[in-house]
Parts: sequence; structure tokens; C-alpha cells
Amino acid sequence: MASLEDVIDRQLHQLLGSRATWFIDIGDRHLSIWVESTTLEPTDLDRLSRWGKTLWQQWQRGSVLIFAAEPRQPFPYWWTSWSVASATPQATQIGETTAGDRFIICGLGSLGQFCIQSLRRFAGEHLALEIRAIERHANIEWEIPQLTELLSEPVIIGDCRQEAVLKVAGIDRCRTLLAVTSDEATNIATAIVARRLNPDVHLVVRSSRDNLNALLEKKLGSFVALNPTELPAPAFALAALEENILAAFTIEGQQFRVFQQPITADSPLVGTPVHRWQRRHQRLISVRSCHAQSSIFQPTRPHRLFNHWPPDLCFAVGDRPIWIERVEVVKSLPIPDPNPIQRRIQQVRQLPEQVEQFWQWIHGDRSRELIFNGLWMGSGLWLVTAILLRYNVPELTWQKAFAAGFILLLGGFGDVFGGLENDPIPPWLLVVCILVAIVSLLFIVGVLGLLAEKLLQARFDFLKKRPPLPTADHVIVVGLDRIGQQVVQILRAFRQPLVLLVDNPEQTQLFEDLPMLLGNIPEKLPQAHLETAKSVVLTTADEMLNLEAALIARQATEQRESPIGLVIGIYDPSLTNDLRDLLPRARPLCAYALAAEAFAGAAFGETMLGLFQIDQQTVLIADYTVTAGDTLEGKLIGEVAYGYAVIPIFYNRHEQFLGGEISHQFLPSDTLQLTVGDRLIVLATIDGLRRIEQGKMAPRRLWRLWVGHPRNAEAALEIGNLITKITGLPLPRSRTFIQQLPATLTLVLYEPQAFRLGQQLQALAPVRLFPLVDQETA
Repeated sequence: MASLEDVIDRQLHQLLGSRATWFIDIGDRHLSIWVESTTLEPTDLDRLSRWGKTLWQQWQRGSVLIFAAEPRQPFPYWWTSWSVASATPQATQIGETTAGDRFIICGLGSLGQFCIQSLRRFAGEHLALEIRAIERHANIEWEIPQLTELLSEPVIIGDCRQEAVLKVAGIDRCRTLLAVTSDEATNIATAIVARRLNPDVHLVVRSSRDNLNALLEKKLGSFVALNPTELPAPAFALAALEENILAAFTIEGQQFRVFQQPITADSPLVGTPVHRWQRRHQRLISVRSCHAQSSIFQPTRPHRLFNHWPPDLCFAVGDRPIWIERVEVVKSLPIPDPNPIQRRIQQVRQLPEQVEQFWQWIHGDRSRELIFNGLWMGSGLWLVTAILLRYNVPELTWQKAFAAGFILLLGGFGDVFGGLENDPIPPWLLVVCILVAIVSLLFIVGVLGLLAEKLLQARFDFLKKRPPLPTADHVIVVGLDRIGQQVVQILRAFRQPLVLLVDNPEQTQLFEDLPMLLGNIPEKLPQAHLETAKSVVLTTADEMLNLEAALIARQATEQRESPIGLVIGIYDPSLTNDLRDLLPRARPLCAYALAAEAFAGAAFGETMLGLFQIDQQTVLIADYTVTAGDTLEGKLIGEVAYGYAVIPIFYNRHEQFLGGEISHQFLPSDTLQLTVGDRLIVLATIDGLRRIEQGKMAPRRLWRLWVGHPRNAEAALEIGNLITKITGLPLPRSRTFIQQLPATLTLVLYEPQAFRLGQQLQALAPVRLFPLVDQETA
């Protein structure tokens, strides 16, 4: 009786004849057919599909997959499949945490309320936690509707610095305490009391005192201090630029920037495969694609912000890639020092040039020229006076002669001749000394006058008007509270022309080198050249004033081809969607809502280094240290990136190599494996942080790898190393596999890992790689 493989082989001969070759792989729950040909027409593929469905209906044991590929290509260009059971491994279900995961929030102002909301979002459906809140005053203004439903118990009214209040809140069984009141002294005092009551509680404190925070971190341990006014400022500033820069930050002395660039018809990227983008100093983190492309590498979670595109995607017009890039700092090479003799010769040769430069510097200013002339004239009078006194006053030494001459130059005529009353002094010498004293006094008075003039001129220069208002392409910053000041500093670093608009006279002392308007903001705003401005950033504490100014700015620029950019600081997050409908292309940002996500991430033990926004989603910069038994230990960086939907940007190995060199990488390779003590910094949304906290990785797919005879013996060894390096498969299993070539191997991989594996193996041996999909075709 003929085997199933013989039956399929005979039917394929009848269907395709000699125009193709094929490879048949039969497993317990799958039947895969790989067809290679350069002459298959769409009608052939259609017949192949109908035949495959009939085969699946007769077999009925699992999945039937048919692939068509070009010869010597590792991936198919066409495929179809039928399945009665999923071949995709399910994600590990994470059980609920214990009741010990209790969080106490001290202070229910805007930040405290948003922290409650962010903690619940962080927890998701699979993480049970208790949230208790302490507020000093009973009349709480709730800014978020139904927020009390997120609390485990009613709000505790009392002073969070008191031991009794913290004990009522359950500080002894608390995982994290967040002290986020508006009084930093209260927050610090609360943290100190909480540490005394519970040595293991994790402390997250709202504080802007950097030095004090560093000292407390060393003393208290497990202590994180965040400044809610610094965290959201980059989001405001970069939104105002209205350019392709989405973020800018520094990690371990290395500057990073996040860019986006829509692809136009004349772009050289059109038709370029996405995988060719990757460079050592760049990493693609997102592709907003406007076209659909069929691919066997379609990710299992395409809705995520990061790593959501198939790696074989080709750029098309309208796509918008987003990438992170290391900003290279150009350092000048050190110039070796010459030996002492050469240095002396060089100094002598440069002496005439230096004298000429000094002479030009003297004559470059009237005051310097006058002082220089007075100095050499005074020196000459000093020398002449000393000689005359030495040879015309009996028994007067040279030392006393020079001293007396110097005193005369300072106007001390009486001091000199008061001590020479009994000495015979020629009358003509007395007249000469009087003239010397008068000339010196006039010179001193003149110099003092010039100094006074310079001081007064500097004072008037200090008080003179600010620079004129720029006439085009400037950003108008309205309000100079803490966030406004941070925004100005960031925009100045980008050399962006600015106009500051304030209504508080005390704020006029800030940024004195920048143009500023003072007065009623709605009245002064049109004077800031709105019609040619790039954008307006509204950061005042008055939400309605921000809205009014935004409407004025949009109305004043209605005739422009493109509307003026508006970045509006708000405090009620429910206004976000309404403002976007009212003011298209406006960017309403709630500072405390942005900062609260960083506080929530820090509450679970992560260190938050900053945040920014991509497409209205908050991206956090999180710093992890791998500990024994946590959800990162033993995983490849690629598995962390694709499984948790994060972007690793810095890796530091805890172990030192020979010679004491510490291994660290910016934008690290996917093939590095994390061990206890390693440090990893990632870009992540709050969903990504939650996945890491719970160990809930996105499901991987089953892939079937066939490898033919290697090109040579060295290639065989390299094949085993690559499989281990990219997939994490133990090296002994990889070595066993290559000893059996040609052979097939089933792997559990993420799509980018599978693509990279096929790309690199095809240079060493014939390769076929395809997924065991669970898609059912009617």
C-alpha cells in the first residue's frame, strides 16, 4: 500500500508536471508542502489551493499548509492553509497576585488622582491589587469621575505623616507608598516615617530637590523621587516644534533622538525592505503603514505601538516610519604636546605675532588706549623722579628714591617731603615733584571716571530692552510656571526662536535674553506675530485662559495654508477629545496625567528616566536591573523586545571581561541573553511595563525549519551557532541537528527572529522556513 507521501507526490506530478519541484513534510498534526518553481501562473496557484483543500478534508488530522517559493529562497511568496486546531502556543496565564500587593497614595490632588487611575491601568485584568488613599482634607475635588470605585476602601482623612494614620492604611503590609502631595516637605517626612514602620516598603516620592533625593536614596533604600513638572515638559516642547523630532533624551552620556518621517513619492525609501533600515546607530521602532501587505511574518499582535510590522514589509508612499537614533558627538583628537625645547622655539616664533595682536587689542578701544598711554607715561615719570631724588637729595638710597617716586605718583606729595624737611632740596626739584603729583592725580581721576562710565554703561545695557520679536517661524510660550520654564530651556537647546508671553511682572526677570511681552494675555497674544508663528505653547495654570488663547490664535491664523500648531495645557482629561474636535491638529496635554504614568511604573519597582509621546500614546523610559527569578532572567533581548512589546536601547552586562572591560551596548543586539545583575533600559508603554511585571509575553508561533547540505564544513558549524544565537536553542541540540542535515526542526519564535534566522542561514545552506499557521481558509 502506497504511503501518504507517495500519494501526494503522484498527485502533484499530475497537477504541476515537471514545472516545479516540491518538498513534503508530514508531522503528527501538520502536513506541509513546499513547491519551488519560477513558472507558476495564478491559475496554477488556484488549482493548487483547491487540491489542498480536498487533501485537508480527506486527511482531517490537523493543519495542511501549501507554500510556493522561488528556487533557493528561504521564504515563500504565496501560501494557503487549513486547520482544525491552533498551532500557535498560548500565552502563559498569569495568576492573580497575593493580597500583599497594597499601594498607599498620600495626597489626592490632581497628581494623586491620576496615579490611582494609572495604577489600575497598569494592573489590567490579571493583576489584583489594593489601593488605599490618604487625604488631609475631607472636601476632595474629584477631577476624574467615579475614581472612588478604583479604591479598595474609603479615603482615610488625616495627616499622612502621622504613624497612626499610616497604620490604619496598612503600611505594615504595603508594597509601595506614593507620597504625592503638593508639599514636598510633607512627602519627605511621610517617606521617612513609612520606612521606620515598614523597612521593606518601596517609596515613590514627589520631590524636585535633587541633592536631598540622592541622599535619601542612599539612606532609606528602595526610594524613588520624581519631579512631575520635569517629566511632561519634553512632551510639550517637542509637540511645539511641529517637526519630525518626537523625543530627545540622554542615557549614560549618550544622546538619543526619536524621529518620524512620512515617505513621499520622491523618497529613495519607496520599495525598500524595512529590514534594510537597521543600522548600528539607528533602530526602527514603529511603522505607521497605510497599505496592507500579505506576509507570513504578520505579527500576532499588530495593534501594538512597537514591533508591530512584518519584517519583510516594503516601504510605500504614505508610510510613516518612526525610529530612534544615537546622536554622534564629534570629539576632536588630542594634539600631542611638543617637547620643552620645541615649545620654547615655537613661543619665540609666535612672539611678534602676539605683540601685534596685543597692540591691536590696545588700540581697539579708546579706554584701553588711554590707560595704556597713562601706564607707560607714569612709569617714565616714576623712573625720572627716582633718579632726580637719588642724585639731588644727600644720603638717599635707590630703594628710598623709588619708594618716594611711587608715593608721588599716588599723590603723596606731603608724605614724601614731610619727611625731608631738614634736607636741602633744590627749588626746581620741588616744582618737578609737584608737577608729577598733579599729573598723576589727574590720571587717577580720569581712570576712575572711565571705570564709572563703564559700570554705568553695563548697568544700562543690563536694563535696556530685550531682543526684538522674531518675525517668522517662532514658538510662542504663554506662561512661565515650572513647566513653561522647562519647555523654554528645551526649545532653546534646539535653537528655536521664541517669544515669551506672561501676565505676572515677577516672571519678567526670567530669560532676560529672550523677547518677552508682558500684560493681559488675550490682548498681547496678537502682538507676538501670530500670523507667521510656528506654534503656541499654553502652559498657564488657568485652563480656561489656555483655551481662550488657543481660540484667539486659531482665529487669527485662519487664512494660513496650514493651521498654527497649538499645544494646550489642560487639567481635566475629559476635555481632550472635545478640544481635538473644536481645534483640529491641536495637542491638548495633561501634565499630571503624563507624569502619573511614570509614577505608576515607579510604584512597581522600575526606575523611570523620562517620558514622551508617540501618536498620543505615552512612552516611558524604564531602567531595569535583572534579579533572580524575575520575568527578564534568562531571556534573549529579542524575546524581551517582541514578547513584551518594548524597545531595548541600552544593555550593560554585570560581569567584567578579561582586562576589566565592562560590556555595554547602546541599541543592543537581539541575540544577547540577560542574566542576573544585568541592566536593561527600554522604551515601553504602560502596557509593556505591565507585561514585564506579570511576565505575560505575547504568544510565539511554531516554525518549521528545513536545512539542506551546508556549503562546507565551516558552514555547518556556523549554522549550529546561528540557530543557538538567534533562537536560544541549547547548543547541544543545535549541534545534533546539523549532524543530521538535511533535516527539519520545529522552533518557537517571534516573526522577526524567524526572518533573521532565514536571512542569515541562506548564505550557508539551502533553507526553507515557514510557519505552522492556524488560519482556516474556506
